Amino acid sequence: MGLDISIYNKDGTSTDVTEISENLHYWLFNLAHLDKGRFRTIFRVQDYYLTDVELSGTELVSFINELKEIGKKSPYGKEIEQIVNCINTTNISKIRITGD
Repeated sequence: MGLDISIYNKDGTSTDVTEISENLHYWLFNLAHLDKGRFRTIFRVQDYYLTDVELSGTELVSFINELKEIGKKSPYGKEIEQIVNCINTTNISKIRITGD
């Protein structure tokens, strides 16, 4: 099981759920050699089992931009693109990312 991403609209209603797969998560934090200072928002979901992060506003924008940048060089580019497409719409107010 991956990390669940619950997506909320501007009314605060959960509208969709997607996930960061276990394989993508492993690649991000064990194989991709990401710079922790450069990808600060992504590193908020590093702890697979204890992740409980809510992102909105500028943090959500940063998360999306970091995913886009990582997706350009990742073997998981298609999965990352799918996640970005789910969370990068105008009616999204926040996302909540939770682990097992």
